[in-house]
Amino acid sequence: MTCARTVLWGVILAVAAAPSFAADDPGGAVSVYDGGAKTNPATWECTAGHTIRKHNLTIDSGAQSYMFAMSGCMDPSHGDQHPSSEGTFGMPTPTRANWYAGGFLQVLVNGVNATLYQTERTRVLETGDRGSFQTIWAHPDAEVGIRLLMLPGGNHVLVDLAWTPTTEGAIETLALSMTCYPSYFTTANQRVGDRHCQTPGADEAEPNTLELIPAEDTWLYYYDTVFDVERGEGDGPCALLMDNSVVDNGKVYIGGYAVRTVLNLKPEAGRMRLGLYDFAGLTNAQARDYLTEHADADLAELLSVDFRPLPVQQLDVAALTEEVTGLLADAREDGEILKPKVDGLLADVVDLQAKAADGDWDAEAQLSNVIRNSSDVLWKLRAFAVLNQ
Repeated sequence: MTCARTVLWGVILAVAAAPSFAADDPGGAVSVYDGGAKTNPATWECTAGHTIRKHNLTIDSGAQSYMFAMSGCMDPSHGDQHPSSEGTFGMPTPTRANWYAGGFLQVLVNGVNATLYQTERTRVLETGDRGSFQTIWAHPDAEVGIRLLMLPGGNHVLVDLAWTPTTEGAIETLALSMTCYPSYFTTANQRVGDRHCQTPGADEAEPNTLELIPAEDTWLYYYDTVFDVERGEGDGPCALLMDNSVVDNGKVYIGGYAVRTVLNLKPEAGRMRLGLYDFAGLTNAQARDYLTEHADADLAELLSVDFRPLPVQQLDVAALTEEVTGLLADAREDGEILKPKVDGLLADVVDLQAKAADGDWDAEAQLSNVIRNSSDVLWKLRAFAVLNQ
């Protein structure tokens, strides 16, 4: 008995090193840190005595790190909305300027911002070969989800924004509003800058409005000629990459303080892809040169990348079922010990994959988690199969 047990554990340890059904590697190049949800008494965010909920997540590609901050007031007086005075979805790092830390993103469904409807449905999807997380908001007229992804060595964040109407025809209008403070908070520090927004074909300065040409404008570059790192001023510029096939029309309102970009989207498209750049530490010229040289390639990557977690992409349910069935047979009596767990695993995989195929992001995230957590039971089953041959 002792000898057999020793052999078994030797086999188990050997099989544990073999490739498994859980394909992503948590020890890879991209990390995602979930700071968890925390609360604090409201000060500037809302009425005194209310409670503010905050949730920060950081993605680090090894070359650049971005933090995203979700916040909102949880007081029952707001009903289903969870507002915060400056915004509910921000980017505090690499700088609080540029894509504004206090809230830079609004998804306006029929004129009402979906990010006001904070939920608990925030999940880390991947770490390792890639890093990503998602959050989903329950707007009365649509479920709106956002996935943020970084690839190893990447200097920008790839964004997948999706919306599904709660009932057919519920979405009449859909717009994306994004606010940045290029390089520096001018007015707050009683300074005067010179804001600009540049596209592939135009360059407009404050205090004007830039009318976008959807067929041509795939990137927007936001900078300030006064607050330029080359002059020893400011943090560096920022930029936006976008799938313009989803854009009906758009404008950039270039103010002396905030610069607001409004994109009116095609509701029937169901999703839009974006790229977010914060060129903190770079001069205006360096950032502009980067976009001139790399924006087209970055756009091609953005449009082609699969935002589904790698374990979900690599899943073959038929092959898995066939493998497990064979292993259970080969494991004989020992396989009976693991059969309830294995059967439960297969049932979960089949159920979640069907839901994920219908566009259920929650199910897709759960499926990825099930796959990652499957290693233990599967390598034990493989070990029993080897031992009983």
